[in-house]
Amino acid sequence: MELKQNPFSLYDFLGYFTPGAILLYIAGYFGKIIWPGAPTFHDVAAQAGLEKAEAYVPFVLFAYAIGHLLSFVSSVTIERYSIWAMGYPSKYLLGVSQAGYFHSDRHPAVRAVIRSAVFALILPISLMDLVLGRLLGMRDLYAKPLDDLLIQIIREKVYKLIQVVGGVENPAQHGKAYGTDFFRFAYHYAVENAPHHLPKMQNYVALFGFLRNMSLIVVIAFWPTAYAVVKGLVAWPALLALAVVSYLCFMAFVKFYRRFCLEALMATAVSYNRPAT
Repeated sequence: MELKQNPFSLYDFLGYFTPGAILLYIAGYFGKIIWPGAPTFHDVAAQAGLEKAEAYVPFVLFAYAIGHLLSFVSSVTIERYSIWAMGYPSKYLLGVSQAGYFHSDRHPAVRAVIRSAVFALILPISLMDLVLGRLLGMRDLYAKPLDDLLIQIIREKVYKLIQVVGGVENPAQHGKAYGTDFFRFAYHYAVENAPHHLPKMQNYVALFGFLRNMSLIVVIAFWPTAYAVVKGLVAWPALLALAVVSYLCFMAFVKFYRRFCLEALMATAVSYNRPAT
């Protein structure tokens, strides 16, 4: 199967450049509020003697680089929180339960400190997810498992795939589903053998990457807004609005992360046929 990849892909645009550009504009906005004399990117470009058109090139490059940094930070905060709180979508889709946010088999004290720090860092999301998502049951809207029939079908197909294609006679001896990375094998099988599903999977990756970065951007905007509220520079409803938007972005991220995993699992299930014996 031949794949044609553009030099500047959809993920580059949604996952890196757009979030980076948005963060730069937000930083300039809050800089003017909190530090009125702070120069913006355009001020720096003007002082460097760049014309308006010339300034776009360094802006695009800088936004793209910032987007890569955002992507990394969001992957170790927003995405990690979702995995610690709900589990991997590829697993809770199949009814494999998550042990708990603070549960860890290795170095539990260190992991508890790290996970507490992440919880506090993304407080607008983590607190609303705890209250609305877990206690009030809103997680069923974006992180629910499949029905029993589909769970049985996909589990059987993935198990046989690992046995026949992977050459592992007894997968259970290598650990329970909760502790193994079976999805990686299933996903690569789907990429190689279900090309009609690949564009949809790529779109889902671009969307959940964009929304994961947007979740982090709104959280970043939340903290200087909280400072501005304390100083009386901004009214408190702005803080509440950012908290709500951050949680909406997070729900959308988890939704498309789930859809990506579901598409890969379904592609594996419908494309794999066990050879006759």
